[in-house]
Amino acid sequence: MKKIVVLEGSPRARGNTALVTDWVLEGLGRAFRPERVRVAGLDILPCRECGDCWKTKGAAGCRPPDDMPGLYDRVLDCDLLVVTSPVFCWGVSGQLKVAIDRLLALVFGENLLKHKRLALVLTGGGDEFDGADLVVHACRNLARFADLDYLGQLVVAPCPDRPRLGRDARIREQARRFGRELRAALGKKPQP
Repeated sequence: MKKIVVLEGSPRARGNTALVTDWVLEGLGRAFRPERVRVAGLDILPCRECGDCWKTKGAAGCRPPDDMPGLYDRVLDCDLLVVTSPVFCWGVSGQLKVAIDRLLALVFGENLLKHKRLALVLTGGGDEFDGADLVVHACRNLARFADLDYLGQLVVAPCPDRPRLGRDARIREQARRFGRELRAALGKKPQP
């Protein structure tokens, strides 16, 4: 069974991003075991730029006393990492940004993320060129830098308020279709 880790960047546990993620996971189907991690519920300190990750082989080398070691283990053990976030000030949420910065400790020293698969789910209040485009660009660059297999993104923008989103069959089907596309990509071998 393929393991999927969903890094949920929204500070709202049951917000729009969570609902769209529910639909994506429905599209993936029951053959996969998703683990949803609410980053806002973790104690993650920002990178201190100590340089230990550059000196460490086979591990993160990042040692602040927080919840990151458990997250490192989950990410290393997954077949697909799905990063989800609302668009905040032309980027991902602050909580998710801190976690992503710290995940780079798995790339420096020795790239432990090489050929892992990555996908992105975004919701935004503006159109997709009101910050979501910048997040997609940054995520693609991160994938290229870390030698990740980038499987694509789902951008729901402009995202309606929660009651209207819940009734929007078009967005629900779009999210489920993205999940099915991820399922198909997981059936193929990662790009060398």
